[in-house]
Amino acid sequence: MKRIAIPLIFLAFALTACNLPAGTATPTEVVITEFPTPSPTEESIAIPLPAGLPVVDAPALIFVDFQDAAHGWGLASTGTGSIVRSEDGGATWLDVTPSRLTEVGYATHLSILDVNTVWALIPNADFVTGTLYRTADGGATWTSNPVPFGGADVQFLDPGVGRALADRGAGAGSNAVEMYQTSDGGLTWVSVYQNDPTQPGSSDSLPLSGIKNGMTFVDANTGWVTGTRPVDGEIYLFFTHDGGATWAMQGLSLPDGYEYNQYMPFAPLFFGQEGFLPVTISFPGGNLEQVFFVTHDGGATWSADPENASQVITYPGRFAFADALNGYAWNGGGLMYFTTDGAQNWAGMAVTLDLTDTLAQLDFVDAYTGWALTGQDETGVSRLFHTEDGGVSWTQLTP
Repeated sequence: MKRIAIPLIFLAFALTACNLPAGTATPTEVVITEFPTPSPTEESIAIPLPAGLPVVDAPALIFVDFQDAAHGWGLASTGTGSIVRSEDGGATWLDVTPSRLTEVGYATHLSILDVNTVWALIPNADFVTGTLYRTADGGATWTSNPVPFGGADVQFLDPGVGRALADRGAGAGSNAVEMYQTSDGGLTWVSVYQNDPTQPGSSDSLPLSGIKNGMTFVDANTGWVTGTRPVDGEIYLFFTHDGGATWAMQGLSLPDGYEYNQYMPFAPLFFGQEGFLPVTISFPGGNLEQVFFVTHDGGATWSADPENASQVITYPGRFAFADALNGYAWNGGGLMYFTTDGAQNWAGMAVTLDLTDTLAQLDFVDAYTGWALTGQDETGVSRLFHTEDGGVSWTQLTP
């Protein structure tokens, strides 16, 4: 599974949650037959784009995801917004927005399988339904179809098999969600789970309580949902082994004394059987730290030692892993953390770029090549920077 760079957003820990029960269980193997587990595929080769695509000058980028040192996807809010693609490492961005799509912005969600295959979810005004666009030729052509969700976290495992975790409303520390699955590339979707107690057939195996913030599947059966609620000593990590039909909390071991802290995990990242679970720790008094739980068995077990200073990020920020060994964590200040041994040890290095309070996203494709994107300033301008030496020095690409 390709590396994913996740922006770390510090949500409030002091949420008022509904007190629904949530049991802890040991993962057990459940096999479903609807969707086969996709087999590994070779890295895709970029399909050449047609000549004459318009260039977006000084794009106000709000999201980027690079597949290699040259090819990247992005969203830009310039004008009415656009879906953009770069073939030169982010120096130039081409407008590949579907012709029927008239508005792109922060509500747009991209699910990127590779340099050629991408889905774009555009919510309708009600945010309950939406339109899903798909390209298999790098944005040269698109198809679209209506979908029964608008705001959702969408993930595809291959060109056919996908999942969507739809937001069905949040309030008072609770968050209703609905899980959909597809086997035909997003043309049709089937609801397999929902936890809204006002709806028939609802279930609380993935509790209504807690604000959900991410979803990751490693195959057609096994996936996780993360979130947070103000419960001391709890890491909100729920897993499924039947494609999302049922869920259980996966318990994680913490050192003595850490039961008085609150935790915010984010959707895990996987590179085959190796994976990372980012967790922000909130200490009494307001201090924050960051650790990465590690798995070597596809998520069956996770381990981390927040008492070990070499595993702790003391200034939490954005993070990105290029592969199962090399990762970066940075709050935009003068010190960037990096690991070369799969988050077992983190070290700090001085950087030449200061993005304090402005860093929005971090993305790396190997141990040396990466990008840093800022949020938009008061004039609507964002800046994209590029590094080829592992983050020590940076070159501004946009605007």
